[in-house]
Amino acid sequence: MLKIYIDNFIIFIVLLNPMSKILFLFLLSEKVSKQALRKIAVRATVIGMIILGTFAYVGSFILQSILHIEISSLQIAGGIILFLIGLNALQKGEFFGKVREEEMKDVATVPLASPLIAGPATITASISQSTLYHPHIVTASIFSALLVNFLIMLFSVEIGSILKRYHLMGAFIRINGLFIASIGINMVLKGFKLPSN
Repeated sequence: MLKIYIDNFIIFIVLLNPMSKILFLFLLSEKVSKQALRKIAVRATVIGMIILGTFAYVGSFILQSILHIEISSLQIAGGIILFLIGLNALQKGEFFGKVREEEMKDVATVPLASPLIAGPATITASISQSTLYHPHIVTASIFSALLVNFLIMLFSVEIGSILKRYHLMGAFIRINGLFIASIGINMVLKGFKLPSN
């Protein structure tokens, strides 16, 4: 059980990609105070946990019973999306484009909570992993990964300054992109192996 928890924790911490939050909040710090950044980080983490936790428990039911979508289809589609996100990071050294001014009104919800925290990758993983393992274990892994992500967000200005000074941001993003692309391919392969109902 501990191994399952650790494996899921690693998956979610990679998919959450704390590096993207550092970059986003570091740029945002030029427009808001440090206290405001803390509130944004707390709000985004809570909203992200609610979204991912909900999908971990009822996502499979919604997909199979209401939408009649096989879990294997979700894994294949989600894996392709993950691969493309990772490939984009490898090529461009960034995960997301610049946020428009009109999107700054409630950055804790959009784009930070969703899609930067609860996006296609993490939502797909929360549903698919919950079909393979008990939702309690998956949710605990999500919570732990979000806690680490939150702590990194709290120090995003300091970390971002160091990475910018030594020109390391792009390198870290590209390495993370490689991991995400690999997880995407693995999800596609698992999707093809799952039996259809």
